Parts: sequence; structure tokens; C-alpha cells
Amino acid sequence: MTNLKLGKSQIFSIRKYKNLEKLINDYYQQTKDSVHIIYCAIAISVRNGLSASDFSFVAKDLIRSLFLENEEVRTIPLSCVYFRDYFNESEWTTVVNRLFNSQEEFEQLTESTRAYIEDLRPLLISGENPTKKKTNMLSYFKDGNGKRHSWSLSNVNPNITKDQHYALLSILGTLNIFEKDGVRRFVEPIYADFLTYESGFDRRNEEEAADLREKAGKLLPITTQSAPVEENTVTQDPSNQEVPLTHGLHDSINERDANAKRDFLLKEFDPSSVSQEELPDLAMKAILEGKSLRDMQLEQEKQKEQVQTQTPSVKKTLTREERIKQLQELRRGKKHQNKRRGKKRK
Repeated sequence: MTNLKLGKSQIFSIRKYKNLEKLINDYYQQTKDSVHIIYCAIAISVRNGLSASDFSFVAKDLIRSLFLENEEVRTIPLSCVYFRDYFNESEWTTVVNRLFNSQEEFEQLTESTRAYIEDLRPLLISGENPTKKKTNMLSYFKDGNGKRHSWSLSNVNPNITKDQHYALLSILGTLNIFEKDGVRRFVEPIYADFLTYESGFDRRNEEEAADLREKAGKLLPITTQSAPVEENTVTQDPSNQEVPLTHGLHDSINERDANAKRDFLLKEFDPSSVSQEELPDLAMKAILEGKSLRDMQLEQEKQKEQVQTQTPSVKKTLTREERIKQLQELRRGKKHQNKRRGKKRK
């Protein structure tokens, strides 16, 4: 059976609700790791709060059964607060009685967590939040060693408040499933920005494509030479000239967003490690996949190594003349060595 993975990459990158839900159910059937499933479900609830797409109540039936029946969930009793909306009143009483010795203990131990997420609960189960413009998030965290690292999330909802944004990201710091080389990743959020993408052009739209082609037809080849100016030539009114397609593009980009995105792309990247011909292609792939240049570079190197490992080396078959030539060169080399040894003896 293939070993399934259920970590940061899957939780925050899988775009379809059904695919993510299927992975969670399959992962549990293979591993029976109830605690990991609960932690992942909390992280997905955070994603739902940040996202414009619907990731609410993912694997709801499995989560409900774990809190109502599973024994391992007793080791993380505070986690139940994030799933209050998964149960009716009677079921919730059962959950509380299973995880705590009394109602008083539940209220005492969970008071801080319940107060913290009370305003966030609608976001954790909000479902889809359509936005007019595609928006991504670029954030920075401190890890377990106090070092800063970046994290990006695509298709987010930019309409949440600053306090909600910080509170949602802070929840990730309570989970111990996100590590790199044994160091926890999302210990403390530092700052986060929303990167809104302005619409450019789309030649898939026939009407727009026709208009774009008409504009492009007015663009002369670079090799065009100027013709002699005649006396009766009418000077074109500058006010009637076509506006370049890139007009206003840079004005629409927030300077802070641009700087943050540049820092993310260039983090730990050595420009001298790739040729000038390879750099544009590497940068484009990194931007499209929401990764830093260094991470994209490492991923490509890993893929090359896998291809080289999987591809067996093929020995060239020598012709008869090549074999004879090879033997002659070996003999000449041995004769040369023998002469040198003879000289040394004399």
C-alpha cells in the first residue's frame, strides 16, 4: 500500500474540497492516527477562515466519530473547542463528558481558548467568500529557533479584519504538526500582506482578442525605417494616440507588497548559481507555483537527480577498429612505464 502524506503542502495546496476530504479519510484508514487528523482539521479550519473558497466542515463525519468514540482524542481535550459547531446540544454534552471529568473542569480549562476563538468561529465554518479580484497572502513567521521564514497562501479573502487575520495565523502556532528538520514552523506570526492581482489581458475572450489584435496591428516592426517628411504631412494630435497596454500598471502595485514579494522570491537564493538564460524561466515557475526561487531551484535539482537515478547508464558498443586502437594505446602506456622504470634502475 502506498504511504499517503498529510502535511502542510496537502492541507494548504489542494484546491478541491472533495480531494482534500478524500485524502483525510484515506490517511486515517491507513494510519489510524486520530490526533494528527484532528490537528490537520484545525489547520483546514484556519485555511477556511483565510480563504475565498469553501473548506468548512471537511471530513465532518470522521471528525464527529473521533470525538464521540475514539480514545486517543482524550489526550488533546482542548481541541474540541474548535469543533463545537459539528455537534448538536446532546452530542456536545457527550463530547464534554468524554474528554473532561466535569462541566466545571471543561469551563475552567477551555475558558481562555473559547474566549480567543469566539469571534473567529463564524470564519472557521464560513464556507465560500467570493472576491472580485484574485488575492494571495504573503506572511512571515518565527520558527522554533526564532528564525524568520515566509509562507504564502493563494486565493484568500482580503476582507477579514487585521485582528482576525492575526488571530487565525496565531492558531497555527498551537499545532505541532508543521516542522522542518525537527524545528516547528509557525510559532509566531510577524506580519502578513494581501497581494491583489489586477486583471491584464485575456485572448481567450473572442471580443477582447479581436480588439487586442487590432491594437497590435498598429505596432510597426523594429526594422522599419523612417520615410522622408513631406511638407503637407498632417501632424497627429497627441490626444488621439493609443494608450500603451502597460499604462498605469506599475501605479497599481503597492510598493510594500512588491517589496515583500521580492524578498520572498529572493530569500536564500544565489543568482550566480544559475545562468542568465535559465533565470527568467526559473523565476516564472516560482511565481506561478507560489514558491521562492531557492525552493524552486532545489525542487528542479531533486527532479533531475531522480531522472538520472532512474535512467540506467548505457555503455557504448565499440567497433573492432576502436577496440584495436584502445589495446594499442594501453600497450604504449605500459611500454612507456617500463622504460621509465628501467632508467631509474640504471
